[in-house]
Amino acid sequence: MKMCFEIRKQKYLEALDSKEKTRALEILGKDLKVFQTYNEELYREITYLLTLENFRDNEQLSKYGDTKTARKTMIVELKKLIDANPRLNDKLVFPSLKPSRLRTLINQSLNWQHQLCKNPKPNPDIRTLFVDHTCSPPGPAGASSAAARSPSVPAAVNPSAVAAATGAGTSVPLNQTLVSALKHSRTPPTPTNDEQRGKRLRSVPQATETTNSGMVRQQVPRSFDDLTRTLFCTLNQGSTVTSMDFHPSLHSSLLIGTVSGEISFWEVGRNERPILKPFAIWNSATCSVLFQAAYAKDSNISVCRVSWSADGRYLGVAFTKHLVHLYTYQAPNDLKEHLEVDAHVGSVNDLAFSSPHKQLCMVTCGDDKLIKVWDLTGHNLFNFQGHEAAVYSICMNVKENVEYIFSSSVDGKIKAWLFDNSDTKVEFDAHGKYCTTMLYSADGTKLFCCGISKNNGDSFLVEWNENDGVIKRTYAGFGKKSMGMMQFDTTKNRFLVAGEDKLIKFWELDNPNILASVHVDGNLSSVPRVRFNRIGSLLAVTTADGRVKIFANADGIKHLRAIQAWSCRVSSKANTNPAMTHLELGESSSARRSKSFTELPEILKCQMITLPDTMYPTAKVARLVYMNNGVGLLAVGSNGTQKLWRWNQTELNPTGKAMASACPVLWRPNSGFVMTNDVPENSEGAIPCAIISRNDSYVLSACGGKLTLFNMLSFKVMVSFMSPPPRSTCLAFHPQDNNVVAIGKEDSSIHIYNIQSEEVKAKLTGDEKCITSLAFSMLLAVLVSSDADAQIFFWSTDTWNLKKSLKMYLRDESPVTGDTQVQFHCNQINLLVCHREVLSLYDASRMELVMQWVPKAHMSGSISCATYSGNGKLIYTALTDGNIVIFNADTLMLRCRIAPSVYLMTPNIPNSENVYPVVLAANPQEPNQFAVGLSNGAIKVIEPNASRRGNNGIGSWVGKFKRAGKPPRNGGRACSSAMEETVSDDGNSGANTI
Repeated sequence: MKMCFEIRKQKYLEALDSKEKTRALEILGKDLKVFQTYNEELYREITYLLTLENFRDNEQLSKYGDTKTARKTMIVELKKLIDANPRLNDKLVFPSLKPSRLRTLINQSLNWQHQLCKNPKPNPDIRTLFVDHTCSPPGPAGASSAAARSPSVPAAVNPSAVAAATGAGTSVPLNQTLVSALKHSRTPPTPTNDEQRGKRLRSVPQATETTNSGMVRQQVPRSFDDLTRTLFCTLNQGSTVTSMDFHPSLHSSLLIGTVSGEISFWEVGRNERPILKPFAIWNSATCSVLFQAAYAKDSNISVCRVSWSADGRYLGVAFTKHLVHLYTYQAPNDLKEHLEVDAHVGSVNDLAFSSPHKQLCMVTCGDDKLIKVWDLTGHNLFNFQGHEAAVYSICMNVKENVEYIFSSSVDGKIKAWLFDNSDTKVEFDAHGKYCTTMLYSADGTKLFCCGISKNNGDSFLVEWNENDGVIKRTYAGFGKKSMGMMQFDTTKNRFLVAGEDKLIKFWELDNPNILASVHVDGNLSSVPRVRFNRIGSLLAVTTADGRVKIFANADGIKHLRAIQAWSCRVSSKANTNPAMTHLELGESSSARRSKSFTELPEILKCQMITLPDTMYPTAKVARLVYMNNGVGLLAVGSNGTQKLWRWNQTELNPTGKAMASACPVLWRPNSGFVMTNDVPENSEGAIPCAIISRNDSYVLSACGGKLTLFNMLSFKVMVSFMSPPPRSTCLAFHPQDNNVVAIGKEDSSIHIYNIQSEEVKAKLTGDEKCITSLAFSMLLAVLVSSDADAQIFFWSTDTWNLKKSLKMYLRDESPVTGDTQVQFHCNQINLLVCHREVLSLYDASRMELVMQWVPKAHMSGSISCATYSGNGKLIYTALTDGNIVIFNADTLMLRCRIAPSVYLMTPNIPNSENVYPVVLAANPQEPNQFAVGLSNGAIKVIEPNASRRGNNGIGSWVGKFKRAGKPPRNGGRACSSAMEETVSDDGNSGANTI
């Protein structure tokens, strides 16, 4: 509507500027009259312009230039409106086309036509586009096609006519069109007829990431500092490393295979090796006679490849003689033997996991020129034959749910294979016509090849155009005459890394020139092996003396130091009381309870303000959310109405930020709109939910009905979607894309929904009861959900598969039930889990409990809600008896307690309705401030006195303390009716003095 108004207003002003008042009056009556119902005052001002000799006499239009300039200004404004509208954004951007796009479309069209032929020929001769292609039926030799012939169009190929993958025979060079088919496949790999198989060859434009404002994902700017160039630690493996792979979700866990055949599992953050498995034959009876003879002749065996499955539950190990070992893994250190396979004759050169037809499989290649696909029971599903030399490496990828394999052999041939019934194979010559390793970028759109040249031994690294079978880009910076096979890796769609000439070299994906090179002190081999973790924050580099150097960027260092800090805390607690079990690392001992509650501090005061409410002052507050910029607070009522308070810039509040010493305004737009959710008649038991976008432009909410996206400035409804049943119960925006939202449902499912494209990207099932909370960690690439049965689920955001589920227990191992809330710390590793009976901290990187606090041991009430402070140093926790307690976020040590009499106007009276906090929200910009919603509908903002506020979030709420039984220094009220502070971490009375 705003766009229509701007266009019609411009027409009106142009008519006035050209002195055509009759035309202007016509535009006013026909085009602008419709806007009178929305803003009558504005319509009157526009009408008044007719009475002016020059409308520029109006103060607001005094800067109006000529028509050309005004139109340019209007176009700029319209573009902003389009960019800010999630329904229009990116709809008007014309896609960029490659020069070879027309040729690709022609080839795909011809393949489509050939797929529909009733009598397809293995090598059709197609030379015209003027008529549809059909293969002539079988007839006398020399029968010609009815189609005219022209040498200008490349021939299409019939994929089904190629030799079967399981059959014997040599490879046949085929047209590049099949590689295009691999790139643009759309349908799942289960074709049942020619039409379905033809659909697989359709092409779709690749999604492009935009940088517009509004709900569209913001692209992270590239930074030289993102390179993993800082040496963090060195792992002493003890023997030469031959293969490495980081766990897909435990980003500091590294799997290593060595020349001696052993595998190791390292926790990089703690520089510990909890698992070491030397080579052993698990069951010699299942091994072939050829393997037994080879092993008897030479018992030396090395690891060729170690690899994790995408979900991190399986790891495969390929050896230089025949065997493949498959393990199952469960964090933190549970590694079990699962399967031993005598896979190939000779060396098993590479191993990877794939999921054709949604069945997890293991793919191997070896010296016997074969590529084999195995299920996880050890059954050989089928073989790919066609290479004329040993298969050196394999590379898996998936496009539009179709999985396929690229393979390379030692004679320099690259082939592509599909998992579907067409058994398609495509062959190219590798750049160096020798051993080549291949790797896709993280988004699967770029294919890179690395190796050495057969002729001169030079190393190379190239980007391969999988559509045309040619080199797209050659990366510079390599020396001559490589001393071995160069290794490389890629990460985050941004960087390439390779080890060569005792250096670590970095490139940007789109720039062939070397970005940086790092000289490593120590015995680095001439061609070291390199491996990124999945998020690109850590880089493992091998040395010639059996060590692995770990390099990190700023995010990686932060992650590793957080792990070290947690490890030190847990270790110190366990050393203090060796009898402690893992669940007792929180507050289990009576001595700790005595320390925390028998030593009482001096009385302190705090500032607070009750937010003014003239709309629904008695409606129960269901959700509180601070705006990310810290200038406003959103409250969601149980009746589906949302209220927004904003702090204005005044003399008392020059920054305009939220503060308890300045009264905010219950904000309403000029239109008078109210943000009210769709609330059905049968809404009993509905759970209100709301989240604010990262740019504070939109709020997404629901209350038993449809999900509604509101504009935070105008309160207008942008879009409504997803009608019940089932009803939505909780929401979370994807940390990298404001268009993608996770939606928890009362039927225990989670929908991953794209608002812009209006489609469900994934549906997660596995919870057993209503989803009560959701939290994303971009660092760990996980989504954590909790349900109404006190269960916690960890989901991979890469595959949306379930990684692990945990049931909450108390220290006495008794289970708990009921609603559970989860929230990530700002380091995206520590996870706060709030339940009415227990407050727990989890290490999400290892998906395990670290410590707990149980209120019934100290307080009369149960926990109603809890949240991290803005800087993550504190945990604000509200209890049903009215107390608000503040913990140290790292240790769960009680720092202070705010009694009900401090923030309630009147104390709770026995036998009357108890008023208590039902929801908390922490200010993201001010770590000392939080807001609390009470059961009587009131909302209060609380922070320490101005004289006590400082830079340290903990220090602001902690002061000196007094022993129990001694009166307060100021002779004030009893501590039980005011704010109580506990002792410092070390128990000394002089610590943490304000």
